[in-house]
Amino acid sequence: MKCIILEDNPQDLDLIRWYITQESSLELKASFTSVPDALSYINEFEPPLLFMDIDMPVMKGIDLYKKLQYRPVCIFVTAHSEYAIESYETQAFDFILKPLTANRFNRCVSRLTEYEQLKKRADLYDTLFETQSVMIKEGTAVHRVPLNDIIYIEALNDYSKVVTKTRNYITLSKLKHFLEKLPSKDFIRIHRSYAVAKQSIENITGNELKIAGQQLPIGKTFRLTLKMELAS
Repeated sequence: MKCIILEDNPQDLDLIRWYITQESSLELKASFTSVPDALSYINEFEPPLLFMDIDMPVMKGIDLYKKLQYRPVCIFVTAHSEYAIESYETQAFDFILKPLTANRFNRCVSRLTEYEQLKKRADLYDTLFETQSVMIKEGTAVHRVPLNDIIYIEALNDYSKVVTKTRNYITLSKLKHFLEKLPSKDFIRIHRSYAVAKQSIENITGNELKIAGQQLPIGKTFRLTLKMELAS
């Protein structure tokens, strides 16, 4: 994890730098003794992790962190225990009291590694969940609908009726625009007024398609594309 240090005490700065170099999971990109220099770097490069003192000239570390538009994961390293509550109110990841020891630093990094792994799993789950569902706005409500639940979509002028396994949704979106939200590998347009989920197609007879017990018309201009898609 890429990180930077903001520490106005040279001895403490060297110690933090040394501990970071001993951790294979951390990569030190820059270190600063000046608040303005660190602020400029953070705004430009957005480092993921920041080790920072609290009691510094010009501005307290806590006040600096509150001002940041981009907030990296922050670990406060300070000699002042009275700042503990205030630091956690900023949602800092950790608060380490000086003198900094190898044991305390290692415990902090272990927790950080676990946190990052959990975050990656959560992000992956969110990504998978996003790709397996679609948001449908109906009136003032917004519904998350699994793609596997959608059977077909019917055009209703400026609206679309989304027919699912559990209920129907009427949304202010033309069929063409609604289809842009759906994966083309799973859904296909069969008529200027209809698009269907490929997995729900039961059979095709002449110019009609049976889906969920209903017969839907197949438009002349969509016939060849439908045949090729189902054959592939």
